[in-house]
Amino acid sequence: MSANEYSRPAAAARSLGALAPDAHRFHDKRVLLTGESVVLGTANGRECLLAGLRLLIRFCRDVTVRVPASTKDVADECHAVLDDLDIVDRCTIATGDGSEKGYDAILSIGTRVRSDLPWTVINSNGWLARVSSGRTELASDCDLVNPIGALGAASLGATEVFKRLINLQPQRGKLLDGTTFSLFTYQAGSSDPGPALPPELRLNAVLTGAGAIGNGVVYLLLRLPISGQLIVIDRQDYAEENWGTSLLVSRRHFGVAKAAVMERMLAGRLDVRGFKEDLDVLATRLELQRWFPRVAIGCLDNIDARHRLQQLWPDLVLDGAIGDFACQVSRHPWNEDTACVQCLFRHPPGEAAETVATRLTGLGGERVSSMDSPVTEDDVRAAPTERRDWLRARVGKSVCSVVQEAVAQQISADALRPGFAPSVLFVACLSSSMVVAELVKDASGYHSVLEPRFQMDALRGPVHGCYLPQGRSPDCVCVLRRKNIIRAREQRRAHAR
Repeated sequence: MSANEYSRPAAAARSLGALAPDAHRFHDKRVLLTGESVVLGTANGRECLLAGLRLLIRFCRDVTVRVPASTKDVADECHAVLDDLDIVDRCTIATGDGSEKGYDAILSIGTRVRSDLPWTVINSNGWLARVSSGRTELASDCDLVNPIGALGAASLGATEVFKRLINLQPQRGKLLDGTTFSLFTYQAGSSDPGPALPPELRLNAVLTGAGAIGNGVVYLLLRLPISGQLIVIDRQDYAEENWGTSLLVSRRHFGVAKAAVMERMLAGRLDVRGFKEDLDVLATRLELQRWFPRVAIGCLDNIDARHRLQQLWPDLVLDGAIGDFACQVSRHPWNEDTACVQCLFRHPPGEAAETVATRLTGLGGERVSSMDSPVTEDDVRAAPTERRDWLRARVGKSVCSVVQEAVAQQISADALRPGFAPSVLFVACLSSSMVVAELVKDASGYHSVLEPRFQMDALRGPVHGCYLPQGRSPDCVCVLRRKNIIRAREQRRAHAR
């Protein structure tokens, strides 16, 4: 594996600064993935283990899987995952007893806790994801099959492992103790597993974005009883840097169109088509094919693309969003007084030139106004820690030249790494789990509590998550041009096949 394949998780860890003192070496720490035979004998337990494996190998190079001898079939499934991802040589898989000493973090699928080891235990039941890194054992009922809850549990467990590996300081995010999280209600502390999944889920949807969140969405679709139609849109190819943030991507996918990879994976489950193209042409394509999706799923990373997706004006838009460690799901139904995507995601006002110069150079606000003066050691001492070395190398140069250099470097970096952002896969998969949860609720006729969104910080955990209600904005196009939108929707419905 090259360093570039782990670049985004590494950047996310570094962004924590002094709050993650081991961020520079967490990739090479040792992790054990294990489990208890009773829980691994359930469908949810196996899914927690297999999803956990996919998550851990995306940010750790030294992963060992050891499962009880009675669950050899689970070990075989782990081998199949590694073979599918073309990394058989990167992970050790064993069955039977073995030492649990010497690992920097241990993720177990089961119920028991171990206070004498860096131990985290997870399991799931229905829509519930459970995790404990403390002294509280988990409930043992895991029989209500639901891959959404299982992926949620695996994501929370991987988050706990990441915290241990980077030595996250407790003021940024404590380890969780006996936490449960419902993907049905987004409530922490719930013991209700929620309703069973229906025997069939009929989709009529478009999926825009096949990156980190999109991978998680497709992963869950492959594990749900789906049928119907799906279009996948993404204008990019997979690259090395996508390895650390994509649940399904293997090295053989580098250089291949993202939409085409997702189409091949879903073929046979759905009437699915993948297109390597920009969202700008999607409306035209749908019009020519006389097909308009009832649901639009957004796994996008910029405001303009989100606005273009909303402008299809389907019955429902579901949006997944992530930051370094924040994750969000939002639900935008046409027939409710709930904010549309354009109400919610708005361009911030332009950043002042002086603010940009200060941010990029570390020079104070007054100093960036003194363009002809030289950079001094006093400037270096006053600068933020992360900019001091860069600024020290430019002592004696004029402020003007230093500002110009910093801006040029930023422009160059943006051009060389379009779309690059610090990211860790467990954050994206938490968002994916919530997006697919909303998709299933809609297809099943279940009520959703979102009006329109839920947001949480993965490092702090679901206890600190919050609902963010918002109605339609009076100055948004969804209100100002509502009659025109209704007319356009009726025309599309009349011409649809």
